[in-house]
Amino acid sequence: MARKKWRSACLNLENKIDAFIRKYSFPRPVAMYFASRGIQGNEVTDFLNPRLTGLSDPYRFPGIKVAAKRLWDAVMNRDPILIHGDYDTDGITATALLSFVLRQNGGNVHSFIPHRFDDGYGFTPESLHKAVSTIPNDCKVLVTVDCGITSCEAVDEANKMGIDTIITDHHESGPELPKALAIINPKVNSDLKDLQVLAGAGVAFKLCHAFIKYGRQENLGGFTTKLEEILDFVALGTVADIVPLLGENRILVKYGIEVLRKQFRPGIRALIESSKIKTELKPSDITFKLAPRINAAGRVGDANTALNLLESDNIVEAYKFSANLEDFNAIRQQKEQEIYQEAKEQIERSIDLDKRYSILVAGDDWHQGVIGIVASRIARDFNRPTIVLTIKDGKAYGSGRSVGTLNLVEVLYKSSELLERFGGHPMAVGIGMKSEVVSEFYDSMEANIQEQLSDADLEDYTSFDGEVQLEELDDDFFKYLKHLGPFGHSNPKPVYRFNDLELVKSFPIGKRHTRGVLRNRSNHQIEFIAFNFEHSQFQNSAMDVLAMPQVNTYYNLERPQLQIIDLQALY
Repeated sequence: MARKKWRSACLNLENKIDAFIRKYSFPRPVAMYFASRGIQGNEVTDFLNPRLTGLSDPYRFPGIKVAAKRLWDAVMNRDPILIHGDYDTDGITATALLSFVLRQNGGNVHSFIPHRFDDGYGFTPESLHKAVSTIPNDCKVLVTVDCGITSCEAVDEANKMGIDTIITDHHESGPELPKALAIINPKVNSDLKDLQVLAGAGVAFKLCHAFIKYGRQENLGGFTTKLEEILDFVALGTVADIVPLLGENRILVKYGIEVLRKQFRPGIRALIESSKIKTELKPSDITFKLAPRINAAGRVGDANTALNLLESDNIVEAYKFSANLEDFNAIRQQKEQEIYQEAKEQIERSIDLDKRYSILVAGDDWHQGVIGIVASRIARDFNRPTIVLTIKDGKAYGSGRSVGTLNLVEVLYKSSELLERFGGHPMAVGIGMKSEVVSEFYDSMEANIQEQLSDADLEDYTSFDGEVQLEELDDDFFKYLKHLGPFGHSNPKPVYRFNDLELVKSFPIGKRHTRGVLRNRSNHQIEFIAFNFEHSQFQNSAMDVLAMPQVNTYYNLERPQLQIIDLQALY
């Protein structure tokens, strides 16, 4: 039996598939990919060939020219520029890239990354005063990255202190916008709908682009700055924040990955080495290896360690910081697993998933730095919107993750009278309340979610791009496959269904994985790899499989391969 239901994304799309084949001479599996993803014919060329020239004019952002001028004024006057970041990978990389560009052009730059436990989340009056206290001279201009869009009180306080505040953020805004000098956030401008996929690092990049453009136009500087050199930071932040790899994000990540592979920066080199990435770096390596290590600093240690690593220009120093991140990551993994097991037991004991459309679990003094990861795992494993809370001193703080298309921020707005704070993305939120209202909040949230979801929305299924024959995976297909990436959120690797395959041979890899060879009825063969499928699951002579075609490179020899993600024995 299949682990999940299988659902074709190509049903009733034969006309579109045929149209792609006629117009572009695509191999049928490639045409199926474009049809199932809803990519229009006029988008195909740019999709296959994302170019830096396809990035839009940064001046499209209202207020960004004002921000660029203010930053150049600070550079010319040697006034300190204070950057207030955030403690996750997106916030840290956004801080690093903006600092790099400003310093390269003479900026007197100081960075402040709040401490998750000492300072809490976001740009607050308290973090403002703490940040200002870290610089030797009076602060005249402050830039937030990956935070600030709901920080009305902090901006008001900055205004009283004579500080011009520039907000760069990509989170959802509240009912009121801060009274900042400039707000650079695509989500507060309906004309920038195409840019609302940007991560915090992407928005900070847009400010850098505007800064350099203004400097060159006004003959102030920026002539030697190559913005493509900071795309490694942009790629790290964008992939780590799990924003859609569509539109401009495809361009930023495609070229950012190329910069990352070159390992120009000592800190990047040390991070990649400590992560034991042996093959050519891919977006999935950011998701599963690089970002968790960067995030671990902010989760269980000090995020400034990660910032110091990224900004280091000394390889010996960089190795020291990367070793610190390894230690933090080991602690993070241990605490995450402990809380996940406790949360899972709580779900099995206390929550009737036949009746509940959502999950809320809470524990006394659970480590606040890892509960967001636990929420992600639970949401994925149970296919339910999930809130995980830690309770201490009468307060409950936590993180939430959504599933499908449910906008969790909108759900929380409907229960906002019970909350002391909340915010974030449609798919990921932070939340705080009094511990005494947790049960009432759960009931309220559940009722709101049941108004928006049905039983069908909670069905756990695996989507695939269509049914394909092994002989269709020819050289032409693999040539196009290279251009369908970068793969990630909203652009996953293509998955196809292959029916009635015969097992030629198989053998175990360790205790949990399997390799082998499959053959179809036309006698076409292909190698396969199946992670987390034990060898005993390949004892049947025939099967249907869902798999991702890929090229396996071993000792410079390239061979087509299927990575099996699910299988269904026939007999």
